[in-house]
Amino acid sequence: MVIFFQELILLVFLWVLRVIDGFMGLFSVLTGVKSIQYRGQELNIVEMLFGDSIVGRIFWCMFILAIGLSCVFAIVSLAKNMISARHSISSILGKFFLAVLGMLVMLLIVILGISIVGTLLQVLSNIFEIDMTVNLSETIFNACVGDWLSGYSIAEVDIQTITVRQLFGEYDQSQVFGDFPMAWKYNGMINPDTFLYFPALIVAGVVGGSLVLATVRLSKRIYELAFMYVTMPLFMSTLPLDDGARFRSWSETFISKIIIAYGTVIAVNLFALILPIASRMQIDGFSNATNQLFQIVMMLGGTMVIPAGQALFSKLFASDNAFVGGKAGLAMIQSLRVENHKNSYRRYARPATGDLPYYESRRYVGDELEREHEGLGG
Repeated sequence: MVIFFQELILLVFLWVLRVIDGFMGLFSVLTGVKSIQYRGQELNIVEMLFGDSIVGRIFWCMFILAIGLSCVFAIVSLAKNMISARHSISSILGKFFLAVLGMLVMLLIVILGISIVGTLLQVLSNIFEIDMTVNLSETIFNACVGDWLSGYSIAEVDIQTITVRQLFGEYDQSQVFGDFPMAWKYNGMINPDTFLYFPALIVAGVVGGSLVLATVRLSKRIYELAFMYVTMPLFMSTLPLDDGARFRSWSETFISKIIIAYGTVIAVNLFALILPIASRMQIDGFSNATNQLFQIVMMLGGTMVIPAGQALFSKLFASDNAFVGGKAGLAMIQSLRVENHKNSYRRYARPATGDLPYYESRRYVGDELEREHEGLGG
């Protein structure tokens, strides 16, 4: 009866490992590590999407729409300036032309950046291929094998085709209870008595679930990048109205989506490298069950790094102020805005008298500076 459950657990374990292999293939494609064939060319999936004629047509339609919006925002900014007199007309018109030119420049930067990112991801993946390291499913399988028999090793195992009988060998026909064999002949590739059955099921299930989650997030990232690519001119068009605040938000979010792939590639490959070490850790003076529990905890901890790697890289490299110089850079931008108010004060303020409207008085300019300073965080 025990042998029946041993074979069942190993069979389920092999099925899950084959699913993991499938998702690892999808993972490599969605991160851009592996190229795909598209119209006779080898491209990563992001380059293929950005270079598609339909996506390009949508982008240029958005570009034309953004030029019209830039005109509208420039007119609105001129109308506001007639009341507040904060900027010169030439400054507002300059921002309008800068927005139109910036759309073309950002198009070139985005396309060049995507190409560089794809190349660096392939280099990053190759860094972790130390001594031709086996793939993740083979690493998990090798970590759960207690002892190899007859000189076999993971090099002779093909997860996609190997069977339970090849791994465990034959039963001992002389030891049978009813219809169930009671012992092994130990003529297979691994020792059935030392195989980590319970840790194998847990680790394979959690790794599979983490890979599914990471792969779905990467798939979502592809759509988000395409969305941000075609809408980029719209965010650039607001430059005459908000001095590029909305475009800065767009750029930080876009960088965040790009960086996510790096975190995922590092997390998966690092887990594959450390997993064999964690599976062989033993605590002296503790029982075999305690050591197996310790190994499970170490493996599960490494598994949780896979989805966490995406969020960690996004937080460190592209969160608020993290990619644009931090608080020092923001403070410099804020000081420039305050200085702009001071210049407006020197240019337009006249001595405050009872006959002057409030918006033309020195008190108005002083209140505006105070409100701006409070809005920037004091």
